[in-house]
Amino acid sequence: MILDPHIHSTYSSDSTASPRDIVKKARSIGLDAIAVADHNTIKGSLATIEEARNYKDFVVVPAMEISSNKGHIVALGIKEDVQQGLSPEETVETIRELGGIAIAAHPFVSYREGLCDNVKELDIDAIETLNSRYVFGYSNWRAKNLAEKRNLPEIGSSDAHFLGAIGSCVTELDANFTYESIIEVILSGKTNVFGDRTPLPLILKEVINKKIKRIG
Repeated sequence: MILDPHIHSTYSSDSTASPRDIVKKARSIGLDAIAVADHNTIKGSLATIEEARNYKDFVVVPAMEISSNKGHIVALGIKEDVQQGLSPEETVETIRELGGIAIAAHPFVSYREGLCDNVKELDIDAIETLNSRYVFGYSNWRAKNLAEKRNLPEIGSSDAHFLGAIGSCVTELDANFTYESIIEVILSGKTNVFGDRTPLPLILKEVINKKIKRIG
């Protein structure tokens, strides 16, 4: 099974991809599962689950990306909002209380609000070691080293904010077509990550469009 576990929809203010189009794009490129993890809201994830409700060979894992007071944490397997602004420890605890798992998102990218040094001892369930939104890949290298040092499950994700980036980096795992099975396999550590950087021209185009939108 090929999973892209970190995609943003229009329920995030910085994304241009609708839930319906995300499902269409993901299926067209052969993904078996996705998670729409919007910033501090579960609404985009629930909308995407609804768009994919009739597919038996495709899974949408409920998710959101939470802004703790020290950086971003992706929650997989929750179906209600987690309060933003909590400490990383409180955020992880709340995610687990809601039945989910906590993943350190782009942990060593400070300008994208990664946890940075706060992730080193944090009791997380998995860590993004391959996030496609990079220039040189040093942050992914540091995350990979930490995963190996702490024996943490590795996650690969596109962190897509537009349709063309979906599937750039992914997580391969052997799971059934339920989000519960996917989470169980992630926790077991039996994951493989692969993919490439989102093309820089596309990222630059995205950044320029956002600036124009803000000015307008």
